[in-house]
Amino acid sequence: VKMILTTCAACAKPIEHDASSRCVACETRYCSDRCLRYHAHRGGHDDECAEIASGGGAEQHHANQKYDEAVADAVEICAYDTEGQTCFICMDGDAEEGLVRGCACRGAAGFVHVSCLARQAQVLVA
Repeated sequence: VKMILTTCAACAKPIEHDASSRCVACETRYCSDRCLRYHAHRGGHDDECAEIASGGGAEQHHANQKYDEAVADAVEICAYDTEGQTCFICMDGDAEEGLVRGCACRGAAGFVHVSCLARQAQVLVA
């Protein structure tokens, strides 16, 4: 299984999935105990450790960040095309999230909030 985080959080050196040096609270991984200590004391890790831990650990936290970035990029790219449109799932066009094209179809039926699309996919899978 390929993991999202493949580099040391302190020095960016490539690390293996089973790297033994990791924060016990949030599971952020490091290439060595030296990098772990450095990041904890001087690198700012202590400031974000609780947030990472409460977000499901390092892998989930960073996956959520990447998701948020991807959604923001998609909404920005689609902004010119979606003005005045409504989500075909929730029928709301005024949500702060913004709309994206759910497919390459023409017309108004292809606009959707990413969160609505994700919820719909969960319903269909469950």
